[in-house]
Amino acid sequence: MNPYQLPDADLQHWIMLLVAGVLGFIIGYIIRQATIRQLEAQLYTTENLVEDCLKANLNREETVILQRISARAHELNFTRIGLATRAEADDLKEINGIGPFFEKKLHSLRIYTFRQLASFTTEDVQKLSDIIELFPDRIERENWIGQARALYRQKYSV
Repeated sequence: MNPYQLPDADLQHWIMLLVAGVLGFIIGYIIRQATIRQLEAQLYTTENLVEDCLKANLNREETVILQRISARAHELNFTRIGLATRAEADDLKEINGIGPFFEKKLHSLRIYTFRQLASFTTEDVQKLSDIIELFPDRIERENWIGQARALYRQKYSV
């Protein structure tokens, strides 16, 4: 008996073709999903590596800037401004206009306290603007010295 001679042979061929197509689609879908997960994992790892490289580069740039600023600390008059240690440091970020990086810049100049900033003269402000690479009038415009005086008085009730 020849299977091609059966009355439903064409139907059986179409059914087998449909089943093979569906199985092929399912297997392809599963393989494609596994490939996508693998590529997403590689992408995540690569993105983390790139982010780490960018952070390292920013840290190097920040370090270079802070070293350049620190090298000019001798230009400030610490006899009048006063000396302080990191242990005595106030949170200079309480002054509007001073963010984390500006605070680091000030610390690299050994300026840690409100008292030191409150002691600045106009000449000191101009020198500080030049050293920490600010726009010339930013310290005056944001009134860092006035804010430092107020915070110093508030902290020590002077």
